[in-house]
Amino acid sequence: MLPNNINDTELKNIRNSLPEDIKVKVMEERLSALGNCIACNDYVALIHSDLDKESEEIISDTLGVECLRTTIAGNALVGTYMTMNNRGGLVHPLTSVDELDELVNLLNIPLCAGTVNRGNDVIASGLLVNDWSAFCGKYFFFKL
Repeated sequence: MLPNNINDTELKNIRNSLPEDIKVKVMEERLSALGNCIACNDYVALIHSDLDKESEEIISDTLGVECLRTTIAGNALVGTYMTMNNRGGLVHPLTSVDELDELVNLLNIPLCAGTVNRGNDVIASGLLVNDWSAFCGKYFFFKL
């Protein structure tokens, strides 16, 4: 999924760099920093509450996931304040216990509240994960 401000050359380069079976969709969405607005794994996408219905359908169809509108610690930028895979996730350190429990029940994966890079609460700025690997900054802390 790409924002609508992508130019034709960039889109062509991206499509030519990926295998043909990878879907590439341009979203006509007011919110263009899509990575900040979407947190997902193979089954569920948590999305920014202000994404329009058409964008929600594109996300669901393209990724083959169920979309849920929510916040992380009161922040609509779910892709910024959470990182997850199919095995678990890390959320903003100020996520309440009730919100954390609700997210665990929605996602059906364990979650932990914490920070990255010496106390940074912008989780996605310091942690990238899939089911096989994780890349993180030098300092990774979590709260049990």
